[in-house]
Amino acid sequence: MRRLKIVTLVTGCALLFALPLRAQSGAAKCDPSLDLAHVQGGAKGRLQEDGSSQTRHILELGKKAIPLLIACLTDKTRSKSPFANFWPVTAVGDIAFFYLCDLFTDSTWEHSTIDGVVTWKTLEAEYPGSPAWGAWFDFLKTRGRRHVQKVWYEKWEKEEAMIFWDDNEQCFKIGSPATQRNARP
Repeated sequence: MRRLKIVTLVTGCALLFALPLRAQSGAAKCDPSLDLAHVQGGAKGRLQEDGSSQTRHILELGKKAIPLLIACLTDKTRSKSPFANFWPVTAVGDIAFFYLCDLFTDSTWEHSTIDGVVTWKTLEAEYPGSPAWGAWFDFLKTRGRRHVQKVWYEKWEKEEAMIFWDDNEQCFKIGSPATQRNARP
């Protein structure tokens, strides 16, 4: 009887510890073709205007790039060099966040074209007066990369059919291209 209890306990523990590993293996991985660890940053403006090979690839993917970038949000792989000026370090997930925010920012650089997700405006509101890198890292400490990814995935799943590329604004928007043509978010 004692042996049966031990076998049951060991089997139960093995299953319990195996479940999280199985769940994690089903999570989307960052697509290496995006090559975010090697993006050279520092230029002023939105990333869609920088002309890097990674950006050209992302723009060629169009709307298909959005879930790929969302999958990268949890990637902690360090970039070759800090992506943004004055940032001490950057990871692939940080760069994916930059891309998502910029791809949903209008040509004035002031208005996000997506709501209900974590953006620079979210960080600015939660950590006023903090530098961007400080606000981002503090947010990650309290909420985590998975939270950021979850919020973006939920929005993607809800709005995917309504997301379109606005050629005039050079950004993604949500809605109908015909009704949004001259509207500012």
